[in-house]
Amino acid sequence: MNEETISLGELFSILKRSKWLIASLALIAALIAFLVSSYVIQPTYEASTQVLVAPKETQNNMIDTGQVQSSVALVNTYRVIIQSPAILEPVQENVVGAPEGISNLITVNSEQNSQVINIAVQHTNPVLATDIANEISTVFSKEVKELMSGVDNVKVLSDASVPMFPVSPNILLNTAIATVLGLMIGVAIAFLRVVLDRRIKTEQDVETILELPVLGSIPVIDRVEMQQQRQAKVKGEEVHV
Repeated sequence: MNEETISLGELFSILKRSKWLIASLALIAALIAFLVSSYVIQPTYEASTQVLVAPKETQNNMIDTGQVQSSVALVNTYRVIIQSPAILEPVQENVVGAPEGISNLITVNSEQNSQVINIAVQHTNPVLATDIANEISTVFSKEVKELMSGVDNVKVLSDASVPMFPVSPNILLNTAIATVLGLMIGVAIAFLRVVLDRRIKTEQDVETILELPVLGSIPVIDRVEMQQQRQAKVKGEEVHV
């Protein structure tokens, strides 16, 4: 067992001897992760709204392809404007209870070659997250006209609704990860106990560690077995007498 290489059979033997340790650590880790995720970590909710960068229609109600491409090109600019103080400062003033540093709560993104901008707000208060998201889209759609010198091509596509379920923490995922970590720690401890154990237990250990040939060995006799042998010997002497 103290050799540099360990056979597959020895690996299974080590795991089998330490199965209760490994299972206990995995169970404890899973229980701790579940309790922390359920009762310690405050849940976070996400509310999202969408704004559309729409091209202007021509006199015959036709949409120019060039204007569509121009609207798509403006999306990246609008994403930066949404996260700028010009938009977020009025939002913070208008929404009751809005915390400082709203920029840390919002995520603004859009699909490639899309005219739709998604605005997501995460907060521990689902109602507050919804109010902030809706206010951002409202303020942006109004202020962009002044910021972009009369450009009026932004419309609120969908309002945010109050989320019913939190987006974090993910209790199931956290518990599963903790279980795997507990198993890994248990397996590591089981192997370390074997690797760091330098006691000589078998004739093979003598040859491996001390590099000496084994000339003989004394078998280990159990105490109960020894008493039985003595009793049998005494009875034999009595019969012989």
